[in-house]
Amino acid sequence: MRRRGAQSGAALLLLVTIVVIAFTTVIVRGFGKWAAAGTASRNVNGEVLALAKAALIGHVAKQALDFDEDVPGRLPCPESPALAGTSGEGVAAATCSKTAGTQKTLGRLPWRTLGIDKLTDAAGEPLWYAVSQDWVTTGGGPPTINAGTAGSLSFDGTGNVVAVIFAPGRAIATNPSAAQIAAGCAARNQRRGDRSHVPTSSADPDYRDYLECQNASSPLDDTFGVAVADEATSEVINDQAVLITAADILNAIQGPLAERLQRTVAPLLSEYGDQWIGGGKFLPYAVAFTPPESGLPGDAHCGPSGGAQQTEGLLPVAANVAPCASGWTGDFSGDGIEALGCDTGSPVNCSFRYFRLNFLGQLLLGITGTPTLTATLSVSAPHAAASFRSKTVQSLSDVSVSTGAATLGGFSIAPQTDGDVDLTLTATVTSTNLCRDSLLGGLTCLVVSTLGLANAQTVTVTFPQLGTPSLAGSKLTSAAKNGTTGPYDLLSPAAGEPHYWFMRNQWYRYTYYAVAPDATAAQSGGTLTVNRFPTAYGANSDKRFVLALMGPALAGQSRSATAALGEYVEGDNAAAGASPREFAYQVFADAGNDRLATCPFGVGSSVCD
Repeated sequence: MRRRGAQSGAALLLLVTIVVIAFTTVIVRGFGKWAAAGTASRNVNGEVLALAKAALIGHVAKQALDFDEDVPGRLPCPESPALAGTSGEGVAAATCSKTAGTQKTLGRLPWRTLGIDKLTDAAGEPLWYAVSQDWVTTGGGPPTINAGTAGSLSFDGTGNVVAVIFAPGRAIATNPSAAQIAAGCAARNQRRGDRSHVPTSSADPDYRDYLECQNASSPLDDTFGVAVADEATSEVINDQAVLITAADILNAIQGPLAERLQRTVAPLLSEYGDQWIGGGKFLPYAVAFTPPESGLPGDAHCGPSGGAQQTEGLLPVAANVAPCASGWTGDFSGDGIEALGCDTGSPVNCSFRYFRLNFLGQLLLGITGTPTLTATLSVSAPHAAASFRSKTVQSLSDVSVSTGAATLGGFSIAPQTDGDVDLTLTATVTSTNLCRDSLLGGLTCLVVSTLGLANAQTVTVTFPQLGTPSLAGSKLTSAAKNGTTGPYDLLSPAAGEPHYWFMRNQWYRYTYYAVAPDATAAQSGGTLTVNRFPTAYGANSDKRFVLALMGPALAGQSRSATAALGEYVEGDNAAAGASPREFAYQVFADAGNDRLATCPFGVGSSVCD
């Protein structure tokens, strides 16, 4: 019996063991299914988030190429909250309302504005979207976006983030631990009976019912992420997210912006060059390269004056005001005149006095005078050959005698190799008994006049002041004109004009400018070469100027207020000082992200000859 009892006990133990093993197997298999389900959900969310990120970046890149877009790189606002669950959902709000105390806006992804279907995560939830205020239009107006614009958000320790897209997951009830509370998690039973599910409800979506922990901190801050302490033991967050950095956006728009640079800015510079020097191609000298981080004011973007030539650096886009003013200064000179100087107004008035011997003067001095005398005007405009200034004085017909009587001649106007522009002309007076110093043995006609022996007469010559270039846009295509007719102010374009985007967003701070010596005031020294230039666009060794659009910093580049050129452009484009100077149309093989615009460009009906 004892043997049978032992056998029965062993059988019972075996049966219990089998049952435990079977139950454990079921439990393990269940956990495996749950784990597999979690993995499947994460894979689904990962694919959806990748699609959303690609759509957002693609939308911004497409907009950057649109001539209507004055702020290339601008991101759309989140969906207007009132549209959630309605027939108009998915449309971005016109302006982004800044979340109090932060530099961002949070809402649902504007899928309709992006031109895609409504994306939902594995839980069937629409995606959410946070965006940096520096990259969207707010109540204060559009942002300023260029290669130096940073994102104000961070994600799990990664900075310079401009946007985050979230897959919110299913609703959960959170009961955070002390460590999780310290990390920014708050207890909440998420409820979703709002417009995202029930269109007839009056409630707008509350982000705290979709996002958790740092993604739903109250009040909101600029820090996001999905890493939370103790998540393995206490579920407090089920968000998945993908981040978009400033570099992501800038790299995506670099190509479109280079295309706009070639089509809207380069043709205007080429047209400007035709205004100076008959039959020649004159462009101003460059501003010595200054890292954008140095904060060189726009009004200081003027090239040299009275100094060495500068053929490479930044565009001299300073306005005609101090410290880059290009006003005429100088005076008349000549035998028998008193120079009275030139004013600084517009137009410019330069005057001189001459003297006629009266009867007493002729009698006492025994001089009958001379029938003519000539006064020579010599004036110079600083920076005018090193900044974009309009050649308002084209010929002698632009000069007049506003006071007195004189015959004008000897006209000459020319940019100088020191960065200035010189203008000279003569004013010849014809009259009787004119006083000339050479006839008086050292006595000046002014002294003779003070002795009552001569009468003074004044001549004033008037001519235009140099101004801001106004261009017809003759080298712009109709597409680039985008419905505008010109004339176009080169330095201060109006909104909507072809190059407004370039000036408004200060891309001139991130565009390296090189002018060929042949195309400067020197008018000699050769042209520039652009290597790897597509043959369909013309020759590679006849370039009059090159514009190299700088991209975001690459790995290994360190940008600062004192950084060298090689921290901004790469390969051949960073070899300043080489002679003959060569650039690279494509620098990808050199691990670079520069994009070039140049002239001449194109074959046949070129937009930039």
